[in-house]
Amino acid sequence: MSRARHAIHRHLRSRWAVAGLVGAVALVAAGTAIAQLGSDDEPSSQPSHVASSPSPSATPTVQSSADACAAEIRTTEAVVTAAHTAAGHWREHVQARTDLLSGKNSEETTKAIWKRTRLAGPTDIATLKAAITAQAKAQGGCAKLPGACSQRRTALDRAASANEAAARDWENHLAAMAAHAAGAFDADHAQQMWVAAWTAAPKNLNAAAQADAALAAAPACRPS
Repeated sequence: MSRARHAIHRHLRSRWAVAGLVGAVALVAAGTAIAQLGSDDEPSSQPSHVASSPSPSATPTVQSSADACAAEIRTTEAVVTAAHTAAGHWREHVQARTDLLSGKNSEETTKAIWKRTRLAGPTDIATLKAAITAQAKAQGGCAKLPGACSQRRTALDRAASANEAAARDWENHLAAMAAHAAGAFDADHAQQMWVAAWTAAPKNLNAAAQADAALAAAPACRPS
């Protein structure tokens, strides 16, 4: 166990303890109680009156629009899924401290949760960044397809944004833990940073849970 963790957990003993998807994903229940959050460890078409068949270019144009929207929906869903996973590990990390402080979890159980989520963290962030890069190339695909697709796209955007905010909190905490382990600052400073992150975590985690619930209620998009 790292010097950081020893120091932080000694400190914990003395005072505290701290939603994709999508595409048919059942996201985190809207009622996730962030108050119970706890996580981290430490440290143009043919005129309608013409009787002839559509011109050869008409069908490909419609199909192209449908394909473009489908790609945008698919890649945005991938972003939501990746961000939701990262935010979920952050939520667990935060909740672990909350449960330790309340006596719900033992220190051993808490440390196991912290270690599991911490080790998953780098993959969480790398997967999210790759999904965001892919999604950026498909932007605007649903602009010509209003209705259900537009509504779902809006809900996806909101869920992605909210979960990304929580994922950034997770990324920042992962970076802080790594910096402490590398000797960038001492255990007391690491503990202060952790407590501050744990205290601030509910704001973005609650927003993510609410956006997930709104996405779950949004209409499906079938552009093809």
